[in-house]
Amino acid sequence: MSLSKKIRRRFHWPKITFDLARPVDRLKLAIGLVVGLVVLIGIGIAGVKTYDYTESSSFCGTTCHVMDPQYVRFEQSPHANVACAQCHIGPGASFFVRSKIDGLRQVYATIFDTYSRPIKSPVKNLRPARETCETCHSPTTFKDNIVKTIQHYDNNTANTPIQTTLILKMGGWQESTGIIQGIHWHVSSEIYYIAADDQRQSMLYVGVKQKDGSLQEYFSRDLVGMNQTAFVRQARDEGRMRLMDCIDCHNRTAHYIPYPEQAVDQAIADGLISRNLPSIRQRAVELIKVKYADQAEAYATFEKLTGEYSSTGNGKLASTNPAFSQVDAQLVTQTVDALKKIYDMNSFPDMATNWQTNPNNEKHTPFLGCFRCHNDSLISVDASNTERKTISAECNLCHTVPITGRGSETLVEAPVIVGTAPASHNDYSWTITHRSITEAQKQECYVCHGTGFCNNGACHNLNHPEDMLFVHAEEYKKAGGQVCYTCHQNITCARCHPGGVIQNP
Repeated sequence: MSLSKKIRRRFHWPKITFDLARPVDRLKLAIGLVVGLVVLIGIGIAGVKTYDYTESSSFCGTTCHVMDPQYVRFEQSPHANVACAQCHIGPGASFFVRSKIDGLRQVYATIFDTYSRPIKSPVKNLRPARETCETCHSPTTFKDNIVKTIQHYDNNTANTPIQTTLILKMGGWQESTGIIQGIHWHVSSEIYYIAADDQRQSMLYVGVKQKDGSLQEYFSRDLVGMNQTAFVRQARDEGRMRLMDCIDCHNRTAHYIPYPEQAVDQAIADGLISRNLPSIRQRAVELIKVKYADQAEAYATFEKLTGEYSSTGNGKLASTNPAFSQVDAQLVTQTVDALKKIYDMNSFPDMATNWQTNPNNEKHTPFLGCFRCHNDSLISVDASNTERKTISAECNLCHTVPITGRGSETLVEAPVIVGTAPASHNDYSWTITHRSITEAQKQECYVCHGTGFCNNGACHNLNHPEDMLFVHAEEYKKAGGQVCYTCHQNITCARCHPGGVIQNP
């Protein structure tokens, strides 16, 4: 007996015969083909639907709770209508496969609770911006200057509105003329850098490619004279040298968390927090800046604000200032609700994520941003190690001097940005030394800036005490940690406090 017969007899397999000459068998075949086709179509549709869902923003943001901070901020961003996969994966089969393999690692980390809190940023294996961002934002498009208006409020009893206006010199590469200038010069040129930290906030090296193909190199002062050439070669071999692209400045473009002052100012501008509450801007910022253990603790603290603005409450504000006890209780309740919303949208204690954990490099307050490179800690030396240059920190490279109006003041004069600036303006320190100019020179200033430009409150509302050298830390805190950089930028601080004594310069 053959082996097949023995196996069939042992397992009692039925003997199947199929003859297409028989009508019943032909019917069975037709039914089988139809059923099989339906099953295949169903599997195909299910596969496509599953693929589309795994590529959707809702899958990325809601399937796994660890991504909640990123998803909440993504929905508030200008890129809310752009799918996560378009930026984090992009087109092409290789990156699709790579992302799915990397997804298995993320699933493992989620199951066994080994993921980082907060989620580390920047993403090390993120696809280059030239293959994602630049599919919509072309670096070959020259952008015109734009007027930027920023609404702030003062930390005084009246919550005085402060409006700052400046002109951003966007620029880029103008293909027809070959001119490269303005803020977007950075992505229209080849700039390489080596960072000292994972979040790319401290720079050790910057290299700018010149027209002749050479590199103008800038090194941290600590590296000069310590075989910096070998350092650069090793960093390049280890993959630590990075070609600058969009993400190096716009690193939080889809997941930006506003800092407390910015969030509160926006709430006041939107009418969610009333300026009729005395000193509410300062008090709201203080409450938002506190690091709370969880939402319950934050909510309980915010609700105490009701007592602070009540003569019968547990706060001291009303007892020291009668105006506090005369406010509309409904406005206080509205403010408490606004603070809760701000907290929910910007603080995520479960993931140890807030505005401080993910620095925003697009500006230079409250984080270093532009000043990571534009400072005097990076120098370029010649072959004899005698001539030293630094990366320019001129204010007017990227924007004009801000014009600031306070309260009901109206400043209609704007800084002129056309034409060639005088040679005296080439050094940013002109903003400090111009006070010693003669009356005749002042008349020349009016030709470009107008007679009202000297009313600029951003520059001329500062009164330094005589012992400023010794009390500047306290003055810095009183000013909100930003006003110093109107004139000094971060250069002085970086020179004396390289270890980061100031928490958020």
